[in-house]
This record gives sequence, C-alpha cells and structure tokens, in this order.
Amino acid sequence: MMHLQLRHELDLEAYLEPSLLALSDGSVHAFNRAAVQALNPGSLTSSLFEMCAGQVEALRTYLLACSGSRQPLIERVTLEGPGGPVDYRCFGNVLVPRRKSRSATLLLRLFPLLDARFSAAAERMRRLTAERQRRLAMQQFEELRSDRLRLVEQYCFVAEALRVVEARTCVLQDEINHIRCDERERIARDLHDHAGQEMALVLAELRRLQSGAKGLAKQRLDEIAEHVAGIGRKIHHAVVSGRPRIIEELGFGRAIEAMTVSVAADGRFDFSFRKKGSEPTSLPIDVESALYRVAQEALTNVLKHALGVRKVDVVLDFANGSVSLTIADDGAGLSLESMHTESCDTAGIGLRGMRQRMTDIGGTLEIGPRFGKGTIVTASAPLARKLPGTAPP
Repeated sequence: MMHLQLRHELDLEAYLEPSLLALSDGSVHAFNRAAVQALNPGSLTSSLFEMCAGQVEALRTYLLACSGSRQPLIERVTLEGPGGPVDYRCFGNVLVPRRKSRSATLLLRLFPLLDARFSAAAERMRRLTAERQRRLAMQQFEELRSDRLRLVEQYCFVAEALRVVEARTCVLQDEINHIRCDERERIARDLHDHAGQEMALVLAELRRLQSGAKGLAKQRLDEIAEHVAGIGRKIHHAVVSGRPRIIEELGFGRAIEAMTVSVAADGRFDFSFRKKGSEPTSLPIDVESALYRVAQEALTNVLKHALGVRKVDVVLDFANGSVSLTIADDGAGLSLESMHTESCDTAGIGLRGMRQRMTDIGGTLEIGPRFGKGTIVTASAPLARKLPGTAPP
C-alpha cells in the first residue's frame, strides 16, 4: 500500500471515517485503516470502479466533477464491503489538481448513511437551516408589517387631507352661496329703493302732464307712460326674482316653517313652529329676504355649534306694524366672547352678517342666553320704512 503525505502535514490516519486517495480515473493510491476494514480491497492497485456496486458511470462523473471543483462535492455512492454493498455519502476534495498528462488526486471520505455522527450533524444542519428560514420569514413578515403600517399611515394622511379639502370646499361653497344671495338681494333692494321709486315719480309726472295735453301730444305722452310702466314692471320682476324662490312659492311664513322642518328632519332634536298675529298679504322684499337669511344662519349655527340640543322653538310674530323672528334652543349656549366677537373673516356668514342684514332693513338683532339654558336669537324689523326718494306726506 502506498503512503502519500496529505496537505498540511496530515495523512489518512488522521481521519476516523473510511478515507482514501484516488485519481480522477478511479485508481486508488492509498487507504486508511478504517477504509481497509470497511472495503477490504483485494490488491494494492484496486480500482474504485471495481469496488463500486453498480452505477459506475455516475461514480465516474462524480470523480471528474470533483477534479474540477474548488469546493468539496458530496455524492451518494455504493461500495462493496465484507458484508456486501454499503451506501456511503462521499465527500470529495482535490489534493493535487489535474495536469495535461496526469489525473487529479482526490481525497475521498466515506460516511455511512446511517452514521450517527453524520445523522447528528445533518440534524443540526437541518435545525440551523430551519431556524434561519424562520428568522428570514420573521424578518420578511416584519418588513411587510412595517410596509403595511406605512401604507395605512399614508392612506390615513391622504384621507384626512381629502376630508379637510372637502370640508373647506363646503365652507367655500357656503360662502359663495351667501355672497351670491347677498349680491342678488342688494341689487334687488337698490332697484326697489332707488330705480323703482324714481320710475314711480316719473310715471306720476307723466300722468299729470297727460291730464293737460291734447291731440298728438297726449298720444305721445300715453306712449311714453306705457313704456315707463313697462320698465317699472320689469324692475319689479327683477326685484321679486332676487328673493329666495321658496318664499315666492310658499309665502314667507310657510317658507320659515319649511326650513325649520328640513333642519330637524334627521331626528337629532325636536322642534316647534308658531306664528302669532296676522301675516300681511305682502311683505317688503328686503324684510323677507333678510329674515329668511337670518333664520337660515341661526338654524345652521344650532346644527354646528349647539351641544346637547334637544328642542328648537321658532316663533314668527306679526304685531304693531313690525315682524319679529325668534329662534331658541336648549343647548349649551354661546359664550359671551363668541357673541360679541365680530371677526372680518366671518363677515356675511356669521353673527356679523346677521346683524348687518338686520341693520340694512332698519331692524335689530339680539342674541343672548335663554332662560334656563341655551341660546335665543331675536330678529325684529318694521314692515314699513321710509324709502330714499320718497316725499313726506
């Protein structure tokens, strides 16, 4: 038996498992004692292929692969022993690389498949692999959970931003609607108070001239009077169309009642509506519009700001040539600061706007605590006002 010295000054006897030196062509150069006992080779020049129990080509392919690999290769082989064929797990390392004229020298270490040491190592490897896989899975799970939380946070941020934008859009739309209504009512009021009165004076003067005219002059004055009257009707139509349409359709009292019913329709609180006195057949358009907008604003404030409201009472009172509208709730009430603060940012849509509406028609607005608890809003206005351009009686 040949004795070859291994790298790092180790020989085959340093290995406890069956180990041997072989060339990539299958010829065996050396065995250690464990290999001699396990394989019982018949001669010193035994061939590994002669000891192989079948699958010779697979063994040949494995040896050639080991000769060209820098890393150990593992393969299952079946070799003949004293007791018959034995399955081994072969670890092959290159000791001397192959050259042009010489085959590579290989170190082959044989571990029986049922070897307790190898089984324990395999079990440890399996456990380590399973632990690494578990840790990798946990890491991936944590990354996925972090990504999910990040996505949820981004979604919440976007949803909150959209909610703020929608709320701001609603506020802006309300402001635009208020501005439009205010502008229409201002134009209607100006037409009624100025142009309408001037047209009435012109028409009265034309009627006076008609009474003293004759012939073609009287005919011409009649045509001019008819034309002026037509202009007056157009102005009146423009004034009427400037007020809320629901007043034109239902009348002032029923329009206020319908608004109250609509605000309480969701069942958040109860309501009562009472009308005192006899409602005139026709009310000044500016008074109708101003009181309607004040009622709208007051009921909107009840929905927005009155905490714990259980009931809202609305009273419309016609008495002594005036009309008053009272809206009272039993909520937490408004603070003194909020009742007396008139910020320019809320002009036209808050308390300042309500007071301004009533001032424009010569009326008053009172806001204060209700007896017990809550808030009471009272808007009063005269039914007859001295209009600009009118002559004293």
